[in-house]
Amino acid sequence: MNLYLKTLAGLEPLAALELKAAGATAIEPGRRGISFEGDAKVLYTICMHSRFAVRVLRHLTSFEAATPDDLYRNGARFAWENILSPEGTFVIDATVNSDGFSHSHFAALKLKDAIVDRFRGKTGKRPSIDKVRPDLRLNLHISGDKVTLSVDASGDQLSRRGYRPRTAKAPLNEVLAAGLLALSGWRPGTPLYDPMCGSGTFSTEAALWASGLPIQAGRKHFAFMDWSDFDPQIWKEVRAEAMANIHPVPTQIFASDQHPGAVRQTMESLEGADVEELVDVKQVDFFKLEPRTEGGMIVLNPPYGERMDPGDVVGLYEQIGDRLKFHWPGFDAWIISSNDEALKRVGLRPHKRIPVFNGALECRWAGFSMYKGSKADQFKKPRS
Repeated sequence: MNLYLKTLAGLEPLAALELKAAGATAIEPGRRGISFEGDAKVLYTICMHSRFAVRVLRHLTSFEAATPDDLYRNGARFAWENILSPEGTFVIDATVNSDGFSHSHFAALKLKDAIVDRFRGKTGKRPSIDKVRPDLRLNLHISGDKVTLSVDASGDQLSRRGYRPRTAKAPLNEVLAAGLLALSGWRPGTPLYDPMCGSGTFSTEAALWASGLPIQAGRKHFAFMDWSDFDPQIWKEVRAEAMANIHPVPTQIFASDQHPGAVRQTMESLEGADVEELVDVKQVDFFKLEPRTEGGMIVLNPPYGERMDPGDVVGLYEQIGDRLKFHWPGFDAWIISSNDEALKRVGLRPHKRIPVFNGALECRWAGFSMYKGSKADQFKKPRS
């Protein structure tokens, strides 16, 4: 199969390593995605294990279409009856960057008409649209005159792990949190502190990683299970292998926040992922928190200033820097922020700044090392 993994900007190398480990071939990273080839076992394995995939798509066909009529005509030529029954359901997710199409919704409607009309002409019946649980989730991508049609193998986004409380406000995307942990160099076994835990995404992703569980172990359904060529025996083997190779790594993970609501949400996330026993959760202000281990890593997602007075946010980052310098020697700290000016006010020289996106916000994932010793040590030359 010709396949395509969608991920977040900056996480492509991490996802490529997962693909290689799963046995994929012809791996070609691009912007926010990777094309690759693989059989059913590779596909099922990626959907079960990938921490960094948002969706996995299976390529159906490509053609050129400069106008909506071109899209309709070519779309109607594809043998949809080979992958969908007249009584089945489908939905179309469209992404359009073309002067020939006014917007993605219009393009999706045109393709829908082509599919429905083909079925009517051949069978007298037509499949229906189901936006919640379709038998087939199609992906329509138009770039200029090039149209690519794919079928979604994952269904619900793989980033939706299922543990997040519905009341969570402005939480980190799960794939982003997992990616930031990996980019920082953190691995299970290293003590981790999440002292502005919010809804607990950092802590939950870290605990899932340390548990050794496949990241989608609790998921009951993937879209590929509704395909006509789904092989339940191969899926059974993939799942059995995954559950037989669980190797937990004892890891100290500490989550805390000054807001009781955030603490409750973090507990809900951990319980939803069935890893609540792996994380120590407390209500405490970061500026009163003291380390409980000799070293480790701290991950912080402080306010960026989008909804705060600029002076307040700069002052907050200055306080964060002071706290890190004088209370967390021997630790590495990583901060994600879209506010470059505030990051400068941390007062520490980052040894690494990685560009990432938190939703639409362009951010930096900045790493700082708090060296033991004199205050001058804080400003040592950055590591390459």
